[in-house]
Amino acid sequence: MPLLLFLLLERQASRLDALAARGEPAEARVTAVSRDQAFTAYAYRVGGTEYSWDAARTDAPFAVGQSFRIVILPDEPSFSRPFTDRRLAAKEAAGNRSFSLKACAGVALFLLLCAGLTHRDLTRLRDGTVSELNDPKAYERRLRVTATVLIALVLGVSAFHFSDARARGESVIPVVLTAFVGAGILASVLYFGGRDGPLKASERSAKILRWAVPAAIGIGLVRLMQFFAAR
Repeated sequence: MPLLLFLLLERQASRLDALAARGEPAEARVTAVSRDQAFTAYAYRVGGTEYSWDAARTDAPFAVGQSFRIVILPDEPSFSRPFTDRRLAAKEAAGNRSFSLKACAGVALFLLLCAGLTHRDLTRLRDGTVSELNDPKAYERRLRVTATVLIALVLGVSAFHFSDARARGESVIPVVLTAFVGAGILASVLYFGGRDGPLKASERSAKILRWAVPAAIGIGLVRLMQFFAAR
């Protein structure tokens, strides 16, 4: 999974490198602006074929119908950026590579940790040394380890967003608040699941899942509808 993620992100960075090296200017026209004023959609023609793309409003702050200059990749005309300075493409490629290394390393470490914990638990179960039948605290320990790993993941992702926000000159307050809220939710779930002892941990975990899974699916669907409506 980390390798596939790296190859996907590296493909995008390679196209940006090509755009910086041999990009050609073209004329584009704004076709739409998202309802939340976050994206600008534009269209352009190359060799009689029309292509479309979209960009952040900060990169293309133009009105519908307005024309502006872009840079395209000659051997892949569908790939473009809303600027004429090709050095910006090289800068974006460097930023993408920095992100891809952090993302792939984070995914790899998380999966390796999960694999190690799973291997340890399976070994103990095969040996019969630890099971939930002869050790009622086994489930509680697994819940505690899971919460610890997830809290570390939330803090690690938040640290990345914190450094990224500082590099962009943006406010870090939303990042800090999100980190505290996320870690607080996970810690609260751990406390709720194990506060009445290990025998209640499984029952309480199932109760949490009955509420958390539908809520997560509902939030995901609402965000998806908002995304398509905004565009």
